[in-house]
Formats: sequence, structure tokens, C-alpha cells
Amino acid sequence: MDATHLNCTGCGRMQPIRFEPLLPGEPSLGTSVCCAHCLRHAFTLLKPARFYCEICDQVQPALLERVDTDQTGAPGVLLVCGGCFDAKAMLYAAARSSRFAGAGASPPPPRGLPSDRAPRG
Repeated sequence: MDATHLNCTGCGRMQPIRFEPLLPGEPSLGTSVCCAHCLRHAFTLLKPARFYCEICDQVQPALLERVDTDQTGAPGVLLVCGGCFDAKAMLYAAARSSRFAGAGASPPPPRGLPSDRAPRG
């Protein structure tokens, strides 16, 4: 499930998401998640599943709570701070299969020593 839309507080309705570096040229500082229509900043992702919470004033884990929506085909989740449990953003996803769906497991590695290595001992 990939988040594609959010409930923008500026526009007052569901809008596409825009991802961009918080500071151009410095991706390590985080990713800004904003409304693609009005560019209103929703939250900042710093690491996978972590973001900056302005209430806690620190980086917190993100919790996702599934929400039943009245829109068919658009599963919704509420992004919640793992520290103070404040709701940060309502996210919607495109109902599509994972890019890993149907992928088979790779074969097991060959047993034994590689031909160019001597045993330790």
C-alpha cells in the first residue's frame, strides 16, 4: 500500500501527496510531505516510519491506524505520533498490489566453500 493522497487542511478535501526534500540538496535532513495542490506542509518524514512531532518537539515513531472511509477503493489510515498519540495526517492509498506480489523466493546459496577460498583453521 503506497500513500497517494492526504486530507489537506488548507484545501479542505482529499488531495494528491507531494514528496520533496525538506532542504534541497540535503536528503538526510528529511522529506517534506505536503499537498500537491496548495503545497501546504503536512509533516516531515525523517527516517522510515519516524517523523518530527511539533508537540513532543522530537523525532517519534509513526503509528498508522486504519480508518473506514466512505470512499470506495481508497483505504485510509490515520498517521499518529507514537509519543503523544496526536493525529498528524489522514492518508489515503491507491488500491493496487504490491510490487513484490507474486515474487518467488531466491534459490538457496550453494553449500561448501567457494573455489577461491581456503578453509580457516
